[in-house]
Amino acid sequence: MTEIKPKEGDLQARWKGVADQIPVNEVQHLLDSQEREKAFVESQFDSPADRERYRRYRDEWHRRAKQFDAGPAPLAVVCELVSTCNLGCSMCYTISPEFQDSVVGATRMLPWAVVKAVIDECVEIGVYSMLFSWRGESSLYRVRDENLNVITFPDVLAYARRRGILEITSLTHGQTIDAAMAERIVAAQPNWISFSIDGLGAVYNKVRTPPKQKGTSYDAFEVVAGNIRNLVAARNKAGLKRPQIRTNTIFPAIANDPDAYRSFMQRIGVDLVTVNELLDFRGEHLPDDAIKKDWACQYPFQRLTVSANGVMLPCTGAHNEEDGLVLGRYRGSPEKVVLDKDGKKSRVALKETTLAEAWEGVKLSQIRSLHKAGRRTEIDPGCRNCRHGAVHHGATWIPKEWNMERMEWEGDFVWRE
Repeated sequence: MTEIKPKEGDLQARWKGVADQIPVNEVQHLLDSQEREKAFVESQFDSPADRERYRRYRDEWHRRAKQFDAGPAPLAVVCELVSTCNLGCSMCYTISPEFQDSVVGATRMLPWAVVKAVIDECVEIGVYSMLFSWRGESSLYRVRDENLNVITFPDVLAYARRRGILEITSLTHGQTIDAAMAERIVAAQPNWISFSIDGLGAVYNKVRTPPKQKGTSYDAFEVVAGNIRNLVAARNKAGLKRPQIRTNTIFPAIANDPDAYRSFMQRIGVDLVTVNELLDFRGEHLPDDAIKKDWACQYPFQRLTVSANGVMLPCTGAHNEEDGLVLGRYRGSPEKVVLDKDGKKSRVALKETTLAEAWEGVKLSQIRSLHKAGRRTEIDPGCRNCRHGAVHHGATWIPKEWNMERMEWEGDFVWRE
């Protein structure tokens, strides 16, 4: 079986034994060679100067976490374009009642004026990397600008490239990236696009067939594999190296034959294959024995997140926009609106802020201090119940409550009070 390795193995080795309570890139692993990982990185940059900037950025990514040092500005910003998805994957927190109650009733697509403002501020304060995805499917992004022109996902990537962001990335399920969109993505020149592909063929279809397509002849796996081929072909036809293509999977979906999964992805042109440990997002409240006691989070020292609601957070672990982690709403974004169980709208009053203000603000400073002091469970709602801070079992863990035949959780056990 293909060996599963840590990402950025050289940096991981360099910092081994230093502040081990704050691991870096703990959940995602290589299902690929370190040589291909190196080629994946080098192919993203046109010049030695940009490669050197990237090297410094990744050094800082690890150093800041290990030394609990926030630095003058975030290294990376997650800018969520869309908070909803047209799939309903069994392991995803977006299908949970907690997420539906707290997020889905709110603004589902970040207005273009706000997206531009976030990108512009990132350039101004020296942010290296922008990820244009989080909980929803970014390829569904479709809004109008002030002149009523339609702005879509490739337009966002292209604007970030024109403004000079070093690393421009996005995650996608890939089923909506047809040949026309693939050409526009290649023209926009993001660094990499990561496709979430859990297993091959029938296994993938159990997990990632859209609810509206279940019971039909729609073959989700063939669609997404074809779309990857389209993106690779468009890139190669243009004589370009960007975007590099990555695929990521949860381990149970490939457990029967990881080599077959890796080999297939490489054959269709994928540049890097990665695998995630399965996290248990069932319910909202972690029992005490599931919480990692000696653990701190890397993200408050590395990056900020702007949700599709404009809500600002220190990490992507706060997927329900928990109050204990909300830093405000990005300047100029609409007020957050949620729906109660009766379908009535209510507004959530949040102070407007910028990336720079949030990074230097009192609340984020307090969050960092609690993590450094080993007291992050006091942030509740928030860090106490973060699945990244739950007890981990390794990349190849298959929980006893996971049904390998149906590719979903089973039984009555739910972490919910």
